[in-house]
Amino acid sequence: MTARDPSPAQQSQGSLRGKTRRGLTTLGQSVDRVTGPALRRRGFAEAAIVTRWDEIVGRPLCDHSRPFRVVFPRGERRGGTLHLTVSGAFAPEVEHLSPQIIERINIYFGYRAVEQLRLHHGRISPRPTAGKPAAGDPAAAAAPDNAVKRRLQGVADPGLRAALTRLAGARAADRAKKD
Repeated sequence: MTARDPSPAQQSQGSLRGKTRRGLTTLGQSVDRVTGPALRRRGFAEAAIVTRWDEIVGRPLCDHSRPFRVVFPRGERRGGTLHLTVSGAFAPEVEHLSPQIIERINIYFGYRAVEQLRLHHGRISPRPTAGKPAAGDPAAAAAPDNAVKRRLQGVADPGLRAALTRLAGARAADRAKKD
């Protein structure tokens, strides 16, 4: 053993250092590690097909379809069949767009992971829309005071103005709770 070779104890510490993470990690960094085993049992070698479905196929298709299983030929990890739950009236549209959907999935993964789609009719729950407060949300009932409303009229961007109005309403609701 030379002076540069680490001892077996140092080697084991070095291998542990490479495997452990120190500090905080975001939830997004942990999602694949946590959900991976459960999704692999359903045939999803890549959890991204479920977690990033809206990015892969786009918003209109994402609202009316959900992947629930991928079946690969025995011993293969390519050329699979993706099973989709599709809302009833949207099934002909998904069937018509299936070549583009398959192409988008394969481009996303970088190889021919999916070769065909199987559609299954089912109910697709709508995704929550950002910007609409829930009916029981206290911020929905609270409105910002007149001075804040006047200042917000000077904001040119309507999206930013709406977001600032919601923020001011939430602050007003917090103040009302404290009183």
